[in-house]
Amino acid sequence: MKIKEPKHQETNFEEFYKKSSSAISSLKKFAASKLKLAEKEGLVDKGFYDANEILDEVFLEVFKVYSSDIDEKHLRQILFLRTIQKINHKIEKENQFAEDINIDAVLKDELNLLKEDYSVEADGDYIFDEDLDDISYQQNRFNPAHFILDQPMELELTGKLDLSEISLFSDRSRVLFGATFYTLPPISKNIIELYVFGNLDILEIAETLKVSEDAVRKVIDRVKQRLEKL
Repeated sequence: MKIKEPKHQETNFEEFYKKSSSAISSLKKFAASKLKLAEKEGLVDKGFYDANEILDEVFLEVFKVYSSDIDEKHLRQILFLRTIQKINHKIEKENQFAEDINIDAVLKDELNLLKEDYSVEADGDYIFDEDLDDISYQQNRFNPAHFILDQPMELELTGKLDLSEISLFSDRSRVLFGATFYTLPPISKNIIELYVFGNLDILEIAETLKVSEDAVRKVIDRVKQRLEKL
């Protein structure tokens, strides 16, 4: 990934790049995975966006507000959050993810949602119970094949969440596994993506999204429990 450095700020840029360099590998994997999932879900056209180009934008925008008193840990958090905002902007055509919503309040609703049960119809269709309507996360019915994750992503999810791979032994179970992931509430889904694909720990996720560690831990536990039921 190449970043054009402003000549008049060369010294600051070198310091910025040095502090941020340890996050680049995880950021690239996270951005690429998040884009790939968005493509699979039909939220963006396949191949239309490039993870490296998005990260170039992220680094340049973060550098514009960078100051030397920002330490490496805080800079890493800013970069991950800005990557989420940038990709959501590409998907939703707005840049209001973190600024205009109370993430902590929404996450409390999502945690309640993750307690809800789901059911599987005789023909294999996967549906949530009607209580999902309570916080406006009603999910449309879907074409099952559309929700099968790529196998490497399935293995990353099962490995990181310490799940048995037996849940992936049939096409039907893979459909249910993918649908469970795709229909997670948005902030909860970001938490799982950061945990699995961004390789952030619970504290790092909490600090990045500005929510409690307990909330992050509960999301991970409840998603794991939901996937274990498949």
